[in-house]
Amino acid sequence: EFKKLKMKKKIVVCDDDIEILNAFSIVLEDQDTIVITVANSLVLIDVLDSIDADILFLDIHMSARNGDQVLRDLRSSSKHDKLPVIMISGHIDGRSISVECGADGFLAKPFDLIDLENYIRRFVYESES
Repeated sequence: EFKKLKMKKKIVVCDDDIEILNAFSIVLEDQDTIVITVANSLVLIDVLDSIDADILFLDIHMSARNGDQVLRDLRSSSKHDKLPVIMISGHIDGRSISVECGADGFLAKPFDLIDLENYIRRFVYESES
């Protein structure tokens, strides 16, 4: 009797800071999850179109295109409007921006691992039931 193959959870992180992307990969990648990192926010929608992401961590202030603009695009697309999106920012206005543009959560940089894991548990694992 075959054990049902468990699909890996896909966590996408979009940030133009390579160190942040590396940190997410190191912390989150395990046997149950795959971390897809995107350094250029202009290609993020294409990446999301090509995979079935479970959650997106999105930096607000990026050189190519800011996360709040990207999130507005996602929310207005029928394909990604349900994707849980957590904004990340080191800026003082980060939390208010993330609330304004309809994010599901906010992580201040430098972020707390416990907060990060809580978001993943809440949106990726508990939403299955």
